[in-house]
Amino acid sequence: MAGPGRAPKTRMLVIDARVPTPDRDGGSLRLLFLLSIFRHNACSVEFLPSFPESFPPFADSLASDTARLREKGIEVVGDGGAVEEYLETHGTSYDLVWICGAYVASRHVPAIRRWAPRAALVFDTIDLHHVREYREAKLTGSVPRLHNALKVKRVELAAARAADCTVVVSENERRILLREAPGIATAVVPNVHEVAGTVPGFAARRDLLYLGAFTFSPNVDAVLTFVQDTLPSVRGRLPEVRLVVAGADPTPEVRALAGEHVEVTGYVDDLHALFARCRVFVAPLRFGAGIKGKLLFAMGQGLPAVASPVAVEGIPAEPDTHVAVAGPVHEWVERIAALYHDPNRWQRQSDAGRALVAEHFSPAVVEGRVAALLAGLTTHRAGAAVLSEERST
Repeated sequence: MAGPGRAPKTRMLVIDARVPTPDRDGGSLRLLFLLSIFRHNACSVEFLPSFPESFPPFADSLASDTARLREKGIEVVGDGGAVEEYLETHGTSYDLVWICGAYVASRHVPAIRRWAPRAALVFDTIDLHHVREYREAKLTGSVPRLHNALKVKRVELAAARAADCTVVVSENERRILLREAPGIATAVVPNVHEVAGTVPGFAARRDLLYLGAFTFSPNVDAVLTFVQDTLPSVRGRLPEVRLVVAGADPTPEVRALAGEHVEVTGYVDDLHALFARCRVFVAPLRFGAGIKGKLLFAMGQGLPAVASPVAVEGIPAEPDTHVAVAGPVHEWVERIAALYHDPNRWQRQSDAGRALVAEHFSPAVVEGRVAALLAGLTTHRAGAAVLSEERST
């Protein structure tokens, strides 16, 4: 593809639920990085929000979030979520449409195919939503949740089969998808994370840290369960330790955890400063899918982590080298205590985590994957099929 100094060759439309809020959630942070990568690879990029009216918590930052995109050379188009009307008028001008998430794709793939017939269509799963929904249904024993998971699975597979290429965030999710829909074209585009150049040392730090966007139920469940079931045993071993719970939009149940041993910060302006003062990151997720941006962010910041098997899924990490993995409560206590009291172990894991993020998830590495994908997508004006970088057989 042409470099950033040349005229754009590909006109691209990106559709997501809302304008990305990278200071609030990991999915938005990934998307913002991807939008910059698209621009750097000679794409003229426009962003179309699908249903912004459904997200009142983010209305207060909409102007600044939109301005952030404009600063990157990306215009927000459309009028209040009128996606079909916009596509009917402008769809034929696009070479590539990148649509994010199963719910958004279920609303707009037919209109894209109708009104943008010459555009290559990429379905970015973000994570496999049906996997997350199924795991929550299994954990809670909820039959309605199980029915919803099966519905989401049908929606997700239909979008994958309709797209010219389906993007997943890990090899693990590619295997899951291809078991259900063999033969579809796929590409792996993971989360993107920068690596801290310098990391404050062990001695100046204290406390445990959890970070999550609490509009997502896995984060709420993780914190409530950890505080109830695990933190008392951790404090029995480490009576001086507190848990810092950070992240936007904490629910009333999460806010109610605040007390002598738990600090609930809500939204944090400077995550780097917060991560620099805490000693151990915890990721006690019991369900979810995709790659956990919170864990990769911690590793990239050099903050050693203890995580559940679900939290490390999709990350090529070696247990006790890059991240400590814990299941039962006694394992959480042992893993946290080992990092909390041993500066040599802490430093080894800090260094290894940063190295892993630099090798697999840095902007330069992910840009290489995206550039290869864009190069492999050849638009056929007559509505012919478009091939991705990889097609499973």
